[in-house]
Amino acid sequence: MNARHATASVSLSHYAFHRYFYAIDNNNIDLLINEVFTKDAVLVISNYPPGSGQNLLLDTEEKIRAVYGPIKADGHRHNASNTSVWVNDDITEAKVTSFFVTTIAWGNQGGMYEGTFVPMGDGTWKAKRWLVSSQWGWRLTDTEYKMPAPYLYEPPSVGTEMGGYQPK
Repeated sequence: MNARHATASVSLSHYAFHRYFYAIDNNNIDLLINEVFTKDAVLVISNYPPGSGQNLLLDTEEKIRAVYGPIKADGHRHNASNTSVWVNDDITEAKVTSFFVTTIAWGNQGGMYEGTFVPMGDGTWKAKRWLVSSQWGWRLTDTEYKMPAPYLYEPPSVGTEMGGYQPK
């Protein structure tokens, strides 16, 4: 494996991984479909709906749009940490794992992301397999607070110079 190619592959798969957050936090479903996932991507969302103990399989664009499309851009922020990227020796796939915390109005949830990214032949990498494993969360549903919800009214791209993400 060429060290320069391996380093570039790690950076490109990491970039694609973070495009996922930009897409869902800004309700940009087209970016999610066209720039994050391959055409034959398989997504699994564990414990969905939350607390059900069931896994949701999304294996078509229509199913992905049905779940991610209705997510508004004004009620959450996704944050990743402890992200690891492993690229195989022939640079044909990268495995990505990361903890996440999602801040929502009056609550939080978190878990792990696991993905398999593949090079697309045009210098980009996309997720071929994606697992969202929501493992914990809490939400205040009945509170005496007489104030508006935390500052999550606008998409995270508001007030930024580059739309909240790195340009291509």
